Amino acid sequence: MAAEHSEHCRACKERVRELLTAIYGQCGVNHSFSWMARPDDYEQTPIGTVLRRISASLENLRGHRGFIKSALMPPCDFYVLNPPFILEFDESQHFSRPRLVTLSLYPEEVQLGFSLHRWQDLCRQIDAKDDEPVDRDERRAWYDTLRDSVPALHGFEPTVRLYAREFEWCSLDGALRQDREQFSALLCGRLPTTGSE
Repeated sequence: MAAEHSEHCRACKERVRELLTAIYGQCGVNHSFSWMARPDDYEQTPIGTVLRRISASLENLRGHRGFIKSALMPPCDFYVLNPPFILEFDESQHFSRPRLVTLSLYPEEVQLGFSLHRWQDLCRQIDAKDDEPVDRDERRAWYDTLRDSVPALHGFEPTVRLYAREFEWCSLDGALRQDREQFSALLCGRLPTTGSE
């Protein structure tokens, strides 16, 4: 019997990069932006109120304060230049109770490149716990919130998220048109449209 495919498969992330590059051209990996990470930094922006509410709710959830360790938003998984958007490849540790809290506070009008309800359901089903350090889940949920919220301030398309276990991504080949089409279909309209295909 074949072993279950690992959601930590390195080849899966490499295939996603290849597919994004084949469809969109340039694609950065683990790309860093000089975007601030604290809610106060966004006080005078359209997302300021929501980020302040989310930060306070994370603090109140388990009493962990000071979980925002970095002054800047940590790197994103993938960055496509044209049209500009971020793609995150979410493994199970991203689906935690703190993440569910953040998602429940997203405004109704928010534009996302993933299904909010599906991600909430995955948080309830998986209920990941990573307590080393004790506030790791809060940190991860906060930085995921920033990756969902901040790019729009810089003219980006909505952030796209893929669930690692949703598909055996390494089975696709970015050089094959049928696999590029299958990849686009699997995204169910989450990706911005392109005239290149």
